[in-house]
Amino acid sequence: MQAIALFAMVAGAAGSPIAALGAVSAGAQASEPLIRAHALAAGAPVKIFFPAGTIRIEAWDRDSIEVRGHIAQHERFFMAGDVHGVKLGVDDHPDGSPVAASDVVLYVPRSSQISVKSVSAAITGTSTAGWFYSVSGAIHLSGQSRSVEVESLAGDVTLDVNAPWVRARTGDGHLVVRGAPEDIDAATVRGPLDIESATIVHGRFASVQGDIRFLGAPVANGLLEFSNHGGTVSLLLPRAVSATLDLSSIEGPIENRFTQLRPAAGATPGSGGGTLHLQLGGGGPRLTVRTFKGAIRLQAR
Repeated sequence: MQAIALFAMVAGAAGSPIAALGAVSAGAQASEPLIRAHALAAGAPVKIFFPAGTIRIEAWDRDSIEVRGHIAQHERFFMAGDVHGVKLGVDDHPDGSPVAASDVVLYVPRSSQISVKSVSAAITGTSTAGWFYSVSGAIHLSGQSRSVEVESLAGDVTLDVNAPWVRARTGDGHLVVRGAPEDIDAATVRGPLDIESATIVHGRFASVQGDIRFLGAPVANGLLEFSNHGGTVSLLLPRAVSATLDLSSIEGPIENRFTQLRPAAGATPGSGGGTLHLQLGGGGPRLTVRTFKGAIRLQAR
């Protein structure tokens, strides 16, 4: 069935409707039918369960939450709570059968703390903060945020956020870090990890089998650590970069395509591996790379 537009009542003022909400939606928002609206205090938590389809979450400067879009036929949308917090989403099936895909856009106060969980749904967030999780769906976050914690077991994750703190995890998915995070902890199991940001002050990047690629110039006081078991770690740095590099591998090769300096051999003869210490330019930021079997590649962009 088509989504039904419902007009919420303010929980803290019995019988008084949210009169402003009927007129605030205009332009692009008006193209999607209203599913539900509710008053919501600044900073209130918003918990979301959205199994399948697509959900876009956008921050706005209003003291209300609004859901627009389409709910799949025979699926049940729920929304409960008051001005101090809201829980919403699409119900799971009691028999465990798959939930049909729905598509919604959710508008929340800019200071809301989001907690969203999905099975296969693609999640997109703009200027939102909180926890984002999907089993197999892709997650794409952008804009200004206070903090972000994101995980997808099999889906791709793309982060293009400006945030003081970010934590990101994928299993087989491709993890891409852009934007301007300051402190970030990012890891994959088998998926590739690409870092394309030049604002990271503290960064920890790890994988078990996925390749890690860092493209950019570290900030003056940056401290970046890369670790990998079987995947390759590639550092693509500007020719004029200033940085101190400590590279080491137990069994993997170290390829220095930046200077003429060759790595020292590993501790065990014939086992491969080695170490390489470099000071480029005036030194400054420190990049540490450790692998077990994975190669380490250093080259100029």
